[in-house]
Amino acid sequence: MMNQETKAKISELARTNCRIMGLELWGVEYFHGPGGKKSIVRIYIDSDQGVTIDQCAELSRNLSIVLDVEDIIPGTYTLEVSSPGLNRKFFSPSQLKGFTGQRVRISLKEARYGRKNFSGAIHGVDGENIIVRSDSDEEWSFDWDEIDKANLAG
Repeated sequence: MMNQETKAKISELARTNCRIMGLELWGVEYFHGPGGKKSIVRIYIDSDQGVTIDQCAELSRNLSIVLDVEDIIPGTYTLEVSSPGLNRKFFSPSQLKGFTGQRVRISLKEARYGRKNFSGAIHGVDGENIIVRSDSDEEWSFDWDEIDKANLAG
């Protein structure tokens, strides 16, 4: 199974387990270990009430069993479950909508205006388009496909 297929299956299983627990799946990161070495699966969960350590531990136990039974991750792996935290990473443009006005750091896949890194306040989200305004009132518009990484700037 290829990395994207594996990540999609992990996301599906995590989303189902989160729903059962009354949690929201915020995002999934999957890093396949090179040469059969240990892989890393990171699951980020959230809820309107926040997330407790006990909820992270319970999801980790439940999901670990399901992942082992489904056997979709080749070789050994480490499963990490946590809340997105203060500097949360965004996994889709729709997640940014709830953070309008807050500061964000964006790293682009390819340089624009001679640079890849931008920071400022989220001014708006329109479909796949994110608008960021700098402290000096400069405004940039980024298509989600251009963005390598977007995080809240604490």
